[in-house]
Amino acid sequence: MAGTWRGSLQARLMAGVVLLAAGGMVAVNAVSLIGLRLNLADAADATLAKARATVQHRVRGHTAPVDEAALNSLIPDGFYVALIDDRGRVIARTQSRDLDGQLRPRPDLPTPVPDGFADRPLTLTAKGTPVPRYRTLGFRLVRPATVRSAPGAPPRPVSRVVVAKSLQPADDVVYWLIGADAAATLAALGGIVLLSRVVLRVGLRPLRDMAATATAVADGDIDQRIEVAHRHSEVGEVATALNRAFDERQRSEEQLRQFVANASHELRTPLTTIRGWAQLHLHGLAQDPALIERAMLRIEGEAARMHATVEELLLLARLDQGRPLADAPVNVGALADDAVTDARVRDPDRPVTVDVPDEIFARGDEDRLRQVLQNLLSNALRHTPPGTPVSVAARALPGDTVELTVSDEGPGMAPDTADRIFERFYRGAESRDPATGGTGLGLSIVKSIAEAHGGTVTVRTAPGEGSTFTVTLPAPRSLPASRSLPAPR
Repeated sequence: MAGTWRGSLQARLMAGVVLLAAGGMVAVNAVSLIGLRLNLADAADATLAKARATVQHRVRGHTAPVDEAALNSLIPDGFYVALIDDRGRVIARTQSRDLDGQLRPRPDLPTPVPDGFADRPLTLTAKGTPVPRYRTLGFRLVRPATVRSAPGAPPRPVSRVVVAKSLQPADDVVYWLIGADAAATLAALGGIVLLSRVVLRVGLRPLRDMAATATAVADGDIDQRIEVAHRHSEVGEVATALNRAFDERQRSEEQLRQFVANASHELRTPLTTIRGWAQLHLHGLAQDPALIERAMLRIEGEAARMHATVEELLLLARLDQGRPLADAPVNVGALADDAVTDARVRDPDRPVTVDVPDEIFARGDEDRLRQVLQNLLSNALRHTPPGTPVSVAARALPGDTVELTVSDEGPGMAPDTADRIFERFYRGAESRDPATGGTGLGLSIVKSIAEAHGGTVTVRTAPGEGSTFTVTLPAPRSLPASRSLPAPR
């Protein structure tokens, strides 16, 4: 359960929200604390500058030596002061106390104090525990002065002064704010965790519904669909896409069932015929040599029919799998001439004409494109009365496209038949005669081959007006040597 929670989208989103919120809060708190600390340091520097002015003024007003016990009179309350001679030795200094009057460790000055030390304010620490910090400023006296360590003791000259102000109050404020910010941040993050969990649970509910629906569809309830409340939201787009996938699956399964049923029906008839003639022979009912020969011929004919159907099914399966076809320039003019010649041999009394340039090239697989023309011509010969004219034409179109047309002047087709003519195993009422009808796969093969080449196939027909099948194919990227496409007509 814990592993499932860690790997869930809700957990990852919640972790991301909490981490982003925590990072933002820490960054804001850090910037504010750093700004406060710098502001407090600037305030301390300003007070140090005032203390320096006060010391300079009071020393200028003293003509007698300064008493070491009265050094605090030189500076405002709460400051540390050290008097330094020309050699950098500290000859007198005050105690360091906090705001409560408690003694604190003094600033850790270097020994000796170098000339120019702390000309600009700097931060020093002190030896001891706790370790206080001091903002320190050193300066040279404008007027020389002396200091007396005790009554009657000789005065000693003073050339420089170091004043310092404890940063303990400022540090206490900063540390208090750090604790307060930490507590507030943790409380806010706890609230964000609770709120985000509720929001994400509600927001991800549609995804759980999608998962439940998808599971139901996978278990066989293919009529289930996801309810889409907001189509243009991200979740709505996912739900719409899944519903389309479910629709496609249902349609594919229905097509597969129809395909299997049609294939079974097409194969059942020749199998029944073959079995009937074989049983007639096995049961000794066919004693006449002429009857035996007829049985063998019928068996051979039905087996050839089954073989043709199976070959067509295999070709459609290969095309459905998207197996690559040849991609080379193909002279469709030559293919059209060959197909028309074959049609004239099959039906010598049929007027079959061809109108193609000597050389017009398309890009694709020569054997498959030959099959397209053969199937279209066979369809025209099979489903039109004897003597009906049939014509084949090819031309180049603008946009690197080649167009093939096969037209007849036959009875044409009704609109409902034309709408389904490229479906597999579909045969109109007029083409269901076993003597003249085919398997219903020829035109579906034409459609699959054309689409596999990146082209299209359409039909234009009406009752009494004949039929015209148009196949568009891509032109080749380059032509064989000394070949060129004719100008579009």
